Amino acid sequence: MSNETVYAPGSGLLSKGIQVSTQRAAFCDVQDEGKKEEMYYNFPKRQKWEPNVEYPLWEKDWDGKEKEAGKASRRKGVTRHIILVRHGQYDETHREDEKRILTGLGREQARATGRRIAGMIKGVGMGEGGRCTVKAVHSSDMTRAKETADLIVSEIEGITGTKLNRTDPDPDINEGRPCHYIPSRKAQSVASVDRDSGRIERGFKRYFYRFVGDAKEEEKEEKATAKENARREQRLDSEEIVRRSQAKIEREFASLLKDEGNKHYLKSDPLSSIRGGGGGGGGAAPQADATVKPPDSNHEFEIVVCHGNVIRYWFLRALQLPPEAWLRLCTFNCSLTYMVVRPGGTVSCRTLGDIGHLDHVGQSFSGHEGFNW
Repeated sequence: MSNETVYAPGSGLLSKGIQVSTQRAAFCDVQDEGKKEEMYYNFPKRQKWEPNVEYPLWEKDWDGKEKEAGKASRRKGVTRHIILVRHGQYDETHREDEKRILTGLGREQARATGRRIAGMIKGVGMGEGGRCTVKAVHSSDMTRAKETADLIVSEIEGITGTKLNRTDPDPDINEGRPCHYIPSRKAQSVASVDRDSGRIERGFKRYFYRFVGDAKEEEKEEKATAKENARREQRLDSEEIVRRSQAKIEREFASLLKDEGNKHYLKSDPLSSIRGGGGGGGGAAPQADATVKPPDSNHEFEIVVCHGNVIRYWFLRALQLPPEAWLRLCTFNCSLTYMVVRPGGTVSCRTLGDIGHLDHVGQSFSGHEGFNW
């Protein structure tokens, strides 16, 4: 019997004699060959995802950063916006990845997606929302995802005039079998789950986590905030003095107006200098420039171009729902799945598989076009 370390989250069953590690990972390592394994549904029980808290409870420390995140991070930390994009339609007639390139429709889907995200980033007409800060654009290492990301980045940079940070392709988020799915009609591939689940889970942990600020920087920020609050109070005191002086002048001015004989001396408004005007009638204050607001430093966006199975699995994992339900979801080509991770550790989904930016004739699900499939 093997004594190798096996990673099992939560209350997952382990074979007798296997050491347990507290490190989190999606599934146990492959067991000894030829050993009869306990089954769950129609796959080995060791490959079943086991949450650390029972459904439907929320695990607060899902990313291992609950204790690390200080009060300042929770109160004023960065909200992380993660936009997951499935690649465009591609040529599925080849086996070699380098030949599985985007079709003409797939390229147009990618360009349309770039235009959609560019509109979000520019923030025109979004009122208080303003422009968005894009921290990075990531993609898997598969040809169809890299091509899609290239086209999206080209559109965004061309429209916004902003240079994006394009990271190196990430093979951990290549397409694969993230876990088994329920329901299924037959026994599923144990080998493919053993091969793919670990790296796809690594990818999830790489991109899904809450913001954690630097403790020393947070301490400096708190001191700076205290000083700023003190200065603000001093300013308010000064403003109160000005307000009272202005009120006194207005009372005296009103008293003068009661005397008809004084009116011909009052050719200008004595309050004009206080009100910000120049001469005779107390001019209006200059209007603020009605341009788009600058990016909000408390929000940052990351774009991840990858694959349908990966996105469906991550969506369920992020919301702490059973990941074995991933095949019940559909994400069309170049659809947007928009997730938000708050600095307090809460996670929400704003859109799942959104294709509103694609005309109905430009919508596809892999080799399927239209909806009769």
